[in-house]
Amino acid sequence: MFDDARSVPPQARVETDICIVGSGAAGITLARELIGLPLRVTVLESGAFEYDGETQALYDGDSVGLPYSVSASRLRFFGGTTNHWGGICRPWEDADFEARDGIRFSGWPIRKADLAPYYTPAARVCRVPSPEWELDEWVRRDRAAPFALSSDRIVSRVTQIVPRSMRGFGKNYREELRRARNVAVLLHANVTNIETDEAGATATSVRVATLPGNQFSVGARVFVLATGAIENARLLLASNERRPRGLGNQHDLVGRFFADHARFIGGVIAPSNPRMSMRFYEVHSVGRAMVRGYLATSKQWQLAEGLMDLQIRPEPVYERHMDRTITSPSVSSLKLMLRSIRRGETVPGFGQHVTRVAADLGTWQRFAIPGAPVPVPYPEVVREMAGSTRREAERLMPALAGDVATRAYLEYFGARIDSILLSTRIEQAPNPDSRVTLTGARDRLGMPRVALDWRLSDIDRRNVRRSLELLGAEIGHAGIGRLKILLAQDGPGWPDDLDGGHHLMGTTRMSDDPKQGVVDRHCRIHGMSNLFVAGSSVFPTSGGGTPTLTLVALALRLAEYLKRTMRP
Repeated sequence: MFDDARSVPPQARVETDICIVGSGAAGITLARELIGLPLRVTVLESGAFEYDGETQALYDGDSVGLPYSVSASRLRFFGGTTNHWGGICRPWEDADFEARDGIRFSGWPIRKADLAPYYTPAARVCRVPSPEWELDEWVRRDRAAPFALSSDRIVSRVTQIVPRSMRGFGKNYREELRRARNVAVLLHANVTNIETDEAGATATSVRVATLPGNQFSVGARVFVLATGAIENARLLLASNERRPRGLGNQHDLVGRFFADHARFIGGVIAPSNPRMSMRFYEVHSVGRAMVRGYLATSKQWQLAEGLMDLQIRPEPVYERHMDRTITSPSVSSLKLMLRSIRRGETVPGFGQHVTRVAADLGTWQRFAIPGAPVPVPYPEVVREMAGSTRREAERLMPALAGDVATRAYLEYFGARIDSILLSTRIEQAPNPDSRVTLTGARDRLGMPRVALDWRLSDIDRRNVRRSLELLGAEIGHAGIGRLKILLAQDGPGWPDDLDGGHHLMGTTRMSDDPKQGVVDRHCRIHGMSNLFVAGSSVFPTSGGGTPTLTLVALALRLAEYLKRTMRP
């Protein structure tokens, strides 16, 4: 059921068996797995069902390292960041969990085999269209083809994209949690402190505050923090009544190793064939699935050369008139309608999309002789088209035939490519100096605000350079084109277009050694008996794939552990 924390009597104490703080992908997944058990489960969510500016402002903080929007990367209402999730999914590979030579702190205490049983159910939770991930199988199904490269140093991979209407966990699972008799979701409930016994070894309750002012506590046998990499660290550091440095922070690790998938344009390819097909590396449909290919160094070569993963997404830049056509509103409307019809979904404003497409399809009428018994273009139009080269005729097509008809022509005959930008997305090397700390400023509830010092290292720069060097050699040998690397080999800064991928990871990293991590392999905080962490803040490394599928798999694994170890 759902309830409103603002109606809980001040200074009351709510008792439960398992208290989950946060209702994003990890929190909701964990709560769903506990439905029907003889255990009382309480989920504490700061927001409600819709975005609220006052609640979101509780996330505000300072960025003191590489530019980063501390608040915009997260959403503070039911469903969490899945409310603006891009839906891109791919499971990690065996090598993603292994240590890399020359890269300190790399490697997980668990292996891919420990998570493998949970990836298939995690894909169902995330609403991934297909259980297939092997490149060969997608190539067999797909009309588009990846680059034909001659060695195994550079490989193509496939990600699946969950349809937009199916991405929000809050919307997908709201009714299921509302009906759950043993699960209570308290909205408008902001956790401000974790209280412990005198030794600071067992969590006894959490303090909860609401924006209108009333406060109360929730006691539980087990607590799970599932509020994301920044907030998990913030809450642990701020809970310092028994342990002055914060809970789980006896070795000064809470907040450290913050990571994101930094991205920027790392190179550009001058293609040998300007009409080569790039469809495999663009978002496209294969059956009922939406997929997109990308390039990367093979895991074998990463391990051999001490490299981290680097996702390289080729982005074709078409001639200016064609690029405008491909991204025009009428073409976008047509794509949206076709996808929705194929999936049986309802499109808001469907009539407006139909009108836009119809008007575009009628573009030719402006150049036809009015009143003719059959459509006949003006003679001067006929002369201009007849005397044009193919390239000149293509430049005239959008104005004469409209964007939709021109897009259909390009789909069949191909568009002329000026260049191919290489959007690089880094698996950031573990960096203890990249971290979240507390500041002297406080939010409306009295919680210390955070400062995020996001840092990349020389290892990350070398990773991008070396991976692009390997790619350049491969595409040159295959006759695809010539690659120019844009990232300087040496230099104090990073490109101006550097941005995060909004994949917040690290800060409560997993390790069997308390001196190397905050949580153990079961996601329990070292030195504490009943305080766990769920979500990507436990990732020791950031991996080559997006984090959502893996963090959901970890939440399923944690749920199984709690079921096995907790007695009613």
